[in-house]
Amino acid sequence: MMLRRSVWWVLLSLAALVAFADEVDDLVARAVKQYQAGNVTQAIETLEGARQKSPNHKGTLQWLGFLYLRVGRAADAVPVLEQLVQLAPNDAQAHNNLGNAYLHTGQPDKALAEYRTVLKLKPDFADAHYNMANILMKQGKMNEAIVAFQTAARLAPQDPYIWNNLGVALMGANRLKEAIEAYRKAAALEPKNAQVWTNLGLALHAAGNLREAEAAFMKALAIDARSLGAVLGLAQTYASQKQDAKAIQLFQRAVAMQPDSFVAHYNLGVLYARANNSAEAEKALRRALELQPNHRDTLLALASLYQKDKRLLEAENTYRALVEAYPKDAEGWWQLGAVLVLQNKNEEAVQAWEKLLVLSPQHLKGRIALANLLYRLNRDSEAEEHYKLALKQDARNVEALNGLGLVCDRQGRLQEAETYLKQAIAINPNYAYAHNNLGVVYEKMGKKNEAIECYRRALSINPNYTDARNNLQRFTRTTTP
Repeated sequence: MMLRRSVWWVLLSLAALVAFADEVDDLVARAVKQYQAGNVTQAIETLEGARQKSPNHKGTLQWLGFLYLRVGRAADAVPVLEQLVQLAPNDAQAHNNLGNAYLHTGQPDKALAEYRTVLKLKPDFADAHYNMANILMKQGKMNEAIVAFQTAARLAPQDPYIWNNLGVALMGANRLKEAIEAYRKAAALEPKNAQVWTNLGLALHAAGNLREAEAAFMKALAIDARSLGAVLGLAQTYASQKQDAKAIQLFQRAVAMQPDSFVAHYNLGVLYARANNSAEAEKALRRALELQPNHRDTLLALASLYQKDKRLLEAENTYRALVEAYPKDAEGWWQLGAVLVLQNKNEEAVQAWEKLLVLSPQHLKGRIALANLLYRLNRDSEAEEHYKLALKQDARNVEALNGLGLVCDRQGRLQEAETYLKQAIAINPNYAYAHNNLGVVYEKMGKKNEAIECYRRALSINPNYTDARNNLQRFTRTTTP
């Protein structure tokens, strides 16, 4: 998370104000004293009076623009500062303040233009580099933002905000090692800032340094026990270390702190599911979906939970919701097909897996599953086509070779079936299915001894292989005098 600071410099020297001679100068001096005494509203009124007397007085405009920004009235600051930069086009600070006003009124492009003007006038203006970097980062231009933050850090190396936000940009560019270094510098400069320690923890967690991440989150919580980001970060770190009980406790704490925390509810659902607590998992995941309807991972987790609990229709409906929200989600179509098969909705499963392969032609597991299903539905030519496409993708895929053997066997193409099944066995001698199926082919070819040997081999690999046992027993009964 970025850290924000509100720094709007004013070029007027307080010491120089004593030299003001005319009435407007006196009003500006009075406003400055009012501001120093904490009477900001009164100071603004005084400056507005000065502006009425002398609309183009630079000192008045500078201070008035500053104070409007100071009290959050950026919209009022904009016309004042626009007037000022027209009167003083080479005033770098005025352009910087105008950039801030534009930024706080939702005009980032105009703000960026002002910051670039500042840097043309004064290339070593650290604040302008920093402000520009924040805009670039929000626009997703991470590399440009990083360069700008790095320049700001070189010019103002003691500014923790710069180092922290540089870390955020580096994280966005997946430059974790550099991000960790930047956050460490920010933490050294401002060790009592919980957000900096939280950001460091997140970077360490992303880099897989879980113990260090845990320590960073603990420091953040020691500074601010109500830091939701630190609570969530520490919980996720415990979850990554399989310390689920601790993680659940912390996510529950996060929910108590912020009942509408999607992250907390989602992760609670995942952890409860992992602990086989289906009731709590469903409750948490449903709440997560209320907070973020149609969230892809939540839908997937909830559907998986239903499927695991054999609530197949609910699983199907949830997967359908997933692919309706994300029609190009290959995983959703894959899982939908699988749960349809479990319900014997085979034609619908075929349609789901065909959509999967349109989206992801290289989904080998899906192609094999579709081919197997087509074979079971006696759609041999389609099954054969998919098995052969699978072999083009992976010439050593024993499932595809075995499937082709089955197709050829059923069509009476026994020599081809033998060839495919032998290839599967050559690749994986312990593939029991191919041994059994080759035995069936040999039996049809009248090669009794070879068939018996294949059945025996299949049983030696898998003693619980019922088909192989039945084939051997049937075969030996019919051949024993």
